[in-house]
Amino acid sequence: MLITLSIFALIIAWAAAMLRRGARSGMCAICGLLVFLPTSLKIDLPAGLPQMTIHRVLIAIAFLALLRIGPATGGNRRIPYLALLVLFGLSQGLSVVFGNDIVSGLKNYFSYLIEGLLYYVVVTKYIQSEEDVVPLLRGICLGLTGVALVAAVEKYLHFNLADEILPGDLSASHPLEDVTATYSHRILLGYAMAMGVPLTLAARNAIQEPRKRFRMFCMLLLLVAATYFSTSRGPWVGLALGGIATALLAGRATKRSLAVMMCLVVVVLVFRPGVRETIQSLYVSTFDAESAKGGSYQTRWQLWGIAWKEVQTSPLRLLFGFGPGSTESMDLTQYFYGQEGYTSSMIKIGFTSWDNNYACDLIELGIVGFAAEALLFATILRSLLQKWRHAEGVFRELQAGIIVACLIFMFAMTNVFIFAPQLKYLFWTLVAIGTSFSRPFGSGKPGIEVVALDLSAQPLGHDHSLLSPA
Repeated sequence: MLITLSIFALIIAWAAAMLRRGARSGMCAICGLLVFLPTSLKIDLPAGLPQMTIHRVLIAIAFLALLRIGPATGGNRRIPYLALLVLFGLSQGLSVVFGNDIVSGLKNYFSYLIEGLLYYVVVTKYIQSEEDVVPLLRGICLGLTGVALVAAVEKYLHFNLADEILPGDLSASHPLEDVTATYSHRILLGYAMAMGVPLTLAARNAIQEPRKRFRMFCMLLLLVAATYFSTSRGPWVGLALGGIATALLAGRATKRSLAVMMCLVVVVLVFRPGVRETIQSLYVSTFDAESAKGGSYQTRWQLWGIAWKEVQTSPLRLLFGFGPGSTESMDLTQYFYGQEGYTSSMIKIGFTSWDNNYACDLIELGIVGFAAEALLFATILRSLLQKWRHAEGVFRELQAGIIVACLIFMFAMTNVFIFAPQLKYLFWTLVAIGTSFSRPFGSGKPGIEVVALDLSAQPLGHDHSLLSPA
């Protein structure tokens, strides 16, 4: 407990110091910490109360700092999608009221309010101009690179820093051979790394200085390697689909960098037969119904039918589902018992678990909540694409990277349950960056290319001092 409190105090002090230097440097630091720090860094509260994680404390600090400066930052500027976010929140509230477990429902509802709605509003309010985009992207890239470094150490030295230092339950939640870094599961680690690749690729091609471009390229390779270290098919497919989307949306410079990366991948596959065999083995087992991997693949499709069948048990369940978090205690073995036998079936699918976030939302929130979520995501994607079409120069490249990363997140929800808040913070930060402006990116400001991606430690700084006395 003493170790946790000490780390808590050091992180909070550093984040507060960065906020005193300016809004940009402060939010850069907080964004990086939110995607890097593990969920095991928390202070346990009495049973029934929401957890006090370091992530929530950092969001609270940013929110309080925003209240201090008031209209100076954010003002009364409209928050994109606020109505849809509130609608989605209201639908979840109704599911809590009519759900099976109100305690679990309230906890999950509280998580959405903090990790989704509040955090998105805070980030949106901080973004005032095109120059504010850069520190946030810088923080994300550096934070994800930090995760990739931890993953590389864990892969080759068999040492997980988060497991060793923090007295949490992270080490007990996954097999010893899995690489998870600071995330709670290898699949979620893989998707975080896959989302970081298009962002870092776009950021690199907005830089002019060769030294910084080389540094970004090293970061890029590390993120790709960490995606592989996750040994998960979903992130690999997500990364491949992200490469295709990048080729369609990005400019020539980014496409050239993508081609270089593909050549390096081919070289690795040729000269490292172990890598090639690992990928080939997972591919073959995916379509082998008798294998554990094949069973988990088929289960992700089956969950759609299970969710739809369950919500049809009553009009109330059809509309509002069983409540947020209700799937954590559901016993679905009746849907699998008898296919190959109870024991073998449970070994193959390895749960009861919901490795399909969309199907999970359908059974927990009903068609009302599911429709609200689908409308929210579709509107976000449509707006991001509109911004990209009107963007120019550096910001067109950055917007393309943001779109691809968001697409990877939305794809991830088809084959895993997103229970790592770091991924949610990453997604909502990108949504805030990509859609908050009242005017398109790339207004042609003088010097924007120079400011655009300075990855040095120096803040770009607002004139405001967030935490200093008035």
